[in-house]
Amino acid sequence: MSRIVAVVSHPGTVDALTDLAEEHDLAIVGPRPARTGVMHVTHPVDLGTRSPLSAAIVRAAWKSAAGRNLIRTSPLDQSRRLWRATRSDRAVRELITGADVVVAVDRDAVFTVWKMTRSRRFGQGWAAVFGASAARYIAASRSV
Repeated sequence: MSRIVAVVSHPGTVDALTDLAEEHDLAIVGPRPARTGVMHVTHPVDLGTRSPLSAAIVRAAWKSAAGRNLIRTSPLDQSRRLWRATRSDRAVRELITGADVVVAVDRDAVFTVWKMTRSRRFGQGWAAVFGASAARYIAASRSV
């Protein structure tokens, strides 16, 4: 049984991990303890709240390709907000250090997991993957 840590930026994507929770020790790191279906975020991190002005800027910019690229490179991006919240959280750091596999479940979680792989604070004995099927494959190959 492998220890898997799933990083999500939107709690609605947690339901894709149901089969992993049945087979492995699964911890889910995400922005808030929102309950969706049978699964929920087990280790919430605080992303802070967006001001009404920054939310309006993101909504307006998200309507065009150039605006989306501008937001993705700014501190307003959801992936960067998730990284800032997880990098200073001691409980998340301990979870990642003891994990066999760290899975980025959605697009915004990829940046956080990538930054974790490059940081020595999170250890180096785990594999980083994108998606539940890749996590299942790596966990199966490590337990053999």
